[in-house]
Amino acid sequence: MKLIRLPMAICLWACLQSHAAFACRYTVRDIGFVDLGAKPYYLYGYVTPDTPADISSSFTQISKAALRDSNVNFEQINIVKQKEHPAVKYLELWPKQSFPAAILVSPDGQSLLIPVTKPNQPFGQTLRSALDDIVSSPKREEILQHIIEAYGEILLIEGTDADENRIARKAAAGAIERIGMQLKMLPESVAQPPVLVVIEPESFSRERILLWSLGLNADKASKPLAAVLYGRMRWIGPLMKGEEISKANLTGILSVVGADCECGLDTSWTQGTMMPARWDEEIQARVAKALEFDPEHPLVKMEVSGILKQEFSYPGAPFGYRELVVELEPRPGVVGQAPSAQGENIITSKPDTAKQRPEPSLLAKGSSFFRKAIVTSIGLCVLVAIFGVAILLRARKKMLS
Repeated sequence: MKLIRLPMAICLWACLQSHAAFACRYTVRDIGFVDLGAKPYYLYGYVTPDTPADISSSFTQISKAALRDSNVNFEQINIVKQKEHPAVKYLELWPKQSFPAAILVSPDGQSLLIPVTKPNQPFGQTLRSALDDIVSSPKREEILQHIIEAYGEILLIEGTDADENRIARKAAAGAIERIGMQLKMLPESVAQPPVLVVIEPESFSRERILLWSLGLNADKASKPLAAVLYGRMRWIGPLMKGEEISKANLTGILSVVGADCECGLDTSWTQGTMMPARWDEEIQARVAKALEFDPEHPLVKMEVSGILKQEFSYPGAPFGYRELVVELEPRPGVVGQAPSAQGENIITSKPDTAKQRPEPSLLAKGSSFFRKAIVTSIGLCVLVAIFGVAILLRARKKMLS
């Protein structure tokens, strides 16, 4: 009897191990919808002791109501009574301001002046319009329409040269086609392949907040630029410029989005920087339905944080890549830089080829999963054989007795 119990126990252990081997529950894309307490954007409202009480009160009430379902927090500061507040330093980058004033600050410390007053227009009306521009724009709405069902999105910012724009579009289309062919190989099913969203030069003024969050000014881009977005409007990888926008580069970044987080990936490659956007209960319900799990559930967050081996904190700038390099005039609003009114004011990036990681593919990232499956299957076959031999030995013993 004891001889039988040993292989049975081994088989039970093998079943548990096989469950662990096949339990690739989340992809990078899945985790992109989980907010582990990412550091938000901040809109700082500045007032003085001379600011009317009704203006100060409505400034806070209107702002907090408008930003409630977004990743932008509001804080009002009296620059005289709170002159030691850390956010007062941003006013130095935008001198000669009338009050009330507002400055938007990103998680990495870059700032942007937000006009909240206009001549001959009620303060509340101007403020509401400014707040809506911070969390919404035509292209961000287009992104939200697709990002829940789609694998991810390529955001293409067109330049001034039509031929270069055409080449960039072709590269994006090729990467989308390549990823679309690999969707069936993913650990988790995705309804649609990646989607291309294009920002034309004539749309720059309406998309200035989105461009600013990518490190750009809404002036003009001489060269086309591209970024990959996924999950909860997260930006992953570098901002590519001109010839850097290739099918291979785009496919490599998109491949990471579909990779399994538990199959050999560096866990620092599992969350990207969020864009400022409104993310309400309706959108969250659609996400939960599409993913077949609620990314806001505390148990899901606990499990994901365990996978990432991190606290619920902001992951920093786009991960796994070097910081963006200022090639042209610096953009106004970054701490330590004075505002500049000259130059193209576009911050671009150039990959560090000496340090850049090899571009992963979906097949490469899935190979660890299949290796585990094969090893587990072989192990089970061996255990079944041992179990069969044990039964035969027991039967022969009975016959001999």
